[in-house]
Amino acid sequence: MVWFHGGDFNTGTPAIWDASTFVSKHRILMVTVAYRLNILGFFTTTDGEAPGNYGMFDQIASLDWIQKRIHHFGGSPSNVVIFGHSSGAISVGLHLTSPLSRGKFSKAIAMSGDAISSVGSPQTELPVIDIIAEKFGCYRHPTSLLMECLRRVDVNILVRESSDIETWGPIVDYETTNTTEPFLPAHPRDALDSGTLNSVPLMVGYTNNEQALAYKESVSTGNPDGKLSYSNFETLITDEFVSLVQSPEDNSTCELKPEMVAKAVLFFYEPHPPSKDQGVLRDRYLDLQTEKNFAAGLTLLAGKVSKEKPAYVYRFDYRPKTPSVIKDVPEWAGVPHMFELPFVWGLPATSSAVQWINSDKRMADVMMAMLASFAKTGNPGQPKWEPYTEEEPGICIIDKNIAMNDPNAIDYKALAFWNEYYPTVLEEAMNNCCNITSSSNAWREAPYGVAFTEFVVITMFWWIAL
Repeated sequence: MVWFHGGDFNTGTPAIWDASTFVSKHRILMVTVAYRLNILGFFTTTDGEAPGNYGMFDQIASLDWIQKRIHHFGGSPSNVVIFGHSSGAISVGLHLTSPLSRGKFSKAIAMSGDAISSVGSPQTELPVIDIIAEKFGCYRHPTSLLMECLRRVDVNILVRESSDIETWGPIVDYETTNTTEPFLPAHPRDALDSGTLNSVPLMVGYTNNEQALAYKESVSTGNPDGKLSYSNFETLITDEFVSLVQSPEDNSTCELKPEMVAKAVLFFYEPHPPSKDQGVLRDRYLDLQTEKNFAAGLTLLAGKVSKEKPAYVYRFDYRPKTPSVIKDVPEWAGVPHMFELPFVWGLPATSSAVQWINSDKRMADVMMAMLASFAKTGNPGQPKWEPYTEEEPGICIIDKNIAMNDPNAIDYKALAFWNEYYPTVLEEAMNNCCNITSSSNAWREAPYGVAFTEFVVITMFWWIAL
């Protein structure tokens, strides 16, 4: 099993989680991969001087190394399982679409990261080039001089001064490279539509309230319940989606209709009939964040893969029962981003500083067993977990009891809204402007990023482990 860590392609390390419990319980070889991040991993001049995607090529290099050498450790190059969380899961999804990754792995697991809506374009990177050139006092043109200037900067200063840029990540790079094969010759959505996926048995999933902690940190201290008035609910959604409808050029003659997008999202997510309950409005807003940024893309990917290979989808609803773990997480927050990871890595069985209660220890055993079963056989091993298909899109709810979702547990219409209707609304709002791939930039415009959520949760669990 090959682990790609999260961190929004800006931070992170494979050393955050200890795999020894998982490995010893299930006798699986675990390879944890470090790859270049932020400016070192994803800066691009949008031409051959710096094509970008270096971090993704590092991941491919790790898969090549495994193919050549894992047999020395008793491993099998024909049964390599790539898996990751957040940007690590985005990486997994991109390897399913990149022709350079074909044949280098045999199964895949993506947790809480949507590759379909998480890829930039050369056009979206142009403002970053301007920022970097100004920040380090370099000439912007020609790009050869820009790169010479950046290479003279001490690497520690280079990383430190560019880490506040929150949009680092993979891009569609077929236009930026002229000496090597691109990592992404087409947008991932095009790969899905054209049937050129590297289809392998797939397991994907997300938690039931991915952005709850980031949202909690964004609200005032005088609002511990995070409740939203309708005016704030409307403002949050309007500001977020209006910002996504942008002209590719300042002097563009495109007729933009940003209000069309915001009104469509508002219509779908505001309660019908209208509700004055501010808790309901908070929950609807958080539903939007989970469904748009995580569930929609993951289920879309699973549906496409299921045409060729088995695919399984879960939603992690299990809220830890150990009081010290959840003392600062209100009930309304449900199960936020990263809250499945302590169970994936068996933390309740290894942490000596915290007395985890037995139900949490059992959940860790269940999660590790399901992942190990999938890694070995391509099936999570739960008899009640049915494969996901476009015709029968069942999602397994992982909670105290594990079962396929009941009719009211998953809003499949919301997933269809984001995957099918929302892209057409965006296209109409942009009036078919050239050089805009709206879905590729949406994740980078979120009102609060996944990286911040990961910092909050990792800090909490790191403290618990100590």
